[in-house]
Amino acid sequence: MPFDLAKGTGTWKGTKRSDNYGEIMTKMGIPAEAQAMLKDAEIPLEITVSGNTFTSKGTMLGKTATNTFTIGEECEETDPTGNKRKVTYTMEGDTLVSVHPNHDGKGLVVRQTRRWLDDKTTRTEYKCGDLEGFTEMQKI
Repeated sequence: MPFDLAKGTGTWKGTKRSDNYGEIMTKMGIPAEAQAMLKDAEIPLEITVSGNTFTSKGTMLGKTATNTFTIGEECEETDPTGNKRKVTYTMEGDTLVSVHPNHDGKGLVVRQTRRWLDDKTTRTEYKCGDLEGFTEMQKI
């Protein structure tokens, strides 16, 4: 069964992280002070799906970002800090995979693989250059 995007609508909170999560976020350009704020943050997320296209609207650190993606096509993503980058989303079995081929503008490849652990929990595995780790989020 493919990853059910529509189940992502709601408010989420991080529950588990790999020990090297801070290193991964730093490598992705997220400042330490933002990492501290995100650690226990509740993140409202609104997902709408139409065929192979989905729109994600999320608010983090007081800023909202809305992005529309089509599965299998390279798209542009804007994060809450205003940074823009290319990303391609694909479905691989029961996972949603996103690949940023040049996340930092210097050639850093970031791959995120998301899967449902149960109806209210997702696990995202990160490969950020030579670092690998994960986060788990729970719908509250």
